[in-house]
Amino acid sequence: MISLSKDICLKFKEARQAKGLNQSALAQQVGCKQSAISMFESGMVTKLSEETVRRIAEFLGVSLEEESKASSNAVSDIPFQVAVHGYCPNCECPSNIPYVVNGRLYYKADRKTASPAGGKRCTQCGEILETCCPSCGAPLNDGACCAACGNAYVTPVVPEGIDMETFARNRRIEIAQIRSF
Repeated sequence: MISLSKDICLKFKEARQAKGLNQSALAQQVGCKQSAISMFESGMVTKLSEETVRRIAEFLGVSLEEESKASSNAVSDIPFQVAVHGYCPNCECPSNIPYVVNGRLYYKADRKTASPAGGKRCTQCGEILETCCPSCGAPLNDGACCAACGNAYVTPVVPEGIDMETFARNRRIEIAQIRSF
């Protein structure tokens, strides 16, 4: 198995964004789920098989050598396009409000906070917005889950052993503080 650091995962994310792809589009290209891409980009390197990581690396042009300087901090040259209000797939983005139902963590994706003008990138964190369900491609609804397939729009990434209620409550407090600036 290849050994990857969080820095390499960030390079994958930057390369994906530089190509103007959201997580769903990349997942479709390489044959995995959007949620696996999200977790991988958050540093959970074991969420994708080695074969899938290699396919993504090849598709994005990212070197798997940690010493590689393949990543660029350049802003994408893809022109701004007005689109439907999308949601941010980044679970750490302040546009996504966490809550717990039956012991399970969900994120209420606030599409107007992520993209008040209907742009392509999240105004809170800069991630490329999703404009349809990452699982089935259905049009977005205002909930945390797709009305067509029932899958959550935003994949939670929470360390094991953390009480979900406490995590959600603390995160909502942090988000309120961020939004008050």
